[in-house]
Amino acid sequence: MREELFIEVNSNIWRELESQYNKINKKDIKSFSSLEVKQFLHNFRLCSHHLAYARTHYPKSKVVAYLNSLVGKCHSHVYAVKKISPEYLLHYIAYGFPRLLKEYRWYILSSFGFFAIGALLSLLLVLIDPNNAGIFLPQDMIKGIKSGNLGGGQWNYPLMSSEIMTNNITVCLKAFALGITLGIGTIYVLYSNGAMLGSLTALVYFYGNPTKFWSLILPHGLIELSAIFIAGAAGLIIAKYILLPGEYTRKSSLIAGSKKAVSLIIGVAFMLIIAGIIEGFFTPLNIYSSTKLIFAAISGVILIIYFSIPYILKRP
Repeated sequence: MREELFIEVNSNIWRELESQYNKINKKDIKSFSSLEVKQFLHNFRLCSHHLAYARTHYPKSKVVAYLNSLVGKCHSHVYAVKKISPEYLLHYIAYGFPRLLKEYRWYILSSFGFFAIGALLSLLLVLIDPNNAGIFLPQDMIKGIKSGNLGGGQWNYPLMSSEIMTNNITVCLKAFALGITLGIGTIYVLYSNGAMLGSLTALVYFYGNPTKFWSLILPHGLIELSAIFIAGAAGLIIAKYILLPGEYTRKSSLIAGSKKAVSLIIGVAFMLIIAGIIEGFFTPLNIYSSTKLIFAAISGVILIIYFSIPYILKRP
């Protein structure tokens, strides 16, 4: 095709894309209807093909420079990375995350339910017979608890607390990611870790110091466990969108569900940071166990108030 004919045939598309680009710069992409967005993307793809064609057949032509500039400008809008401002992050933490927890509360309650089933079942089995702990816990841990020793010395409660924190972070990641297994992996992670906590609790009541144990677990553990339930809910959301895509294709539904799930995981990361700070700086303090339990109770009340923000403010 001659260059003059190439320009004559396609120039209307170029002008339309340039007009759309100018409108986006003035009013933002949010001012576009869904149809206008589709047309903008369609024109962008066509112009990208025109640029490739022009580079091949008219490499020294001015049309190459023009199309390169036009496609380059539009590229930043098509593939733009949304910047998270401090104001947005503050709003998300202060209200956005609690609102999401309210929106997905049934997923969170379901996640808690799978965890609780494992915890209660293992707790009862080990209380009936401590030897049943071998079903849920490693033998080295069982021996250490029964003998009052861990690693040859006195049972190191802070070490146990640290190990549980590390485990909980891993659990959060697994519970979220394994939603892709239609939720089976998420349910297993929640159940098995509930079973671990339940059996460990029973053994501590038989052979350890329950007050000291809980004083080292609860100050940060309440936040960590809440984070696990929310991460599990994120995994269940992914599973739901895979299993029930509705009017969408399964792939499109998975993408939509993953976006919703990730919006929860951002808050989970924030909670784990807070729990890590408490575990690192407060839990090891050489103070009365009762003081730590009071701190845990206060943190629990704060969590309840924080989660209740959407109900208190009643914003849409």
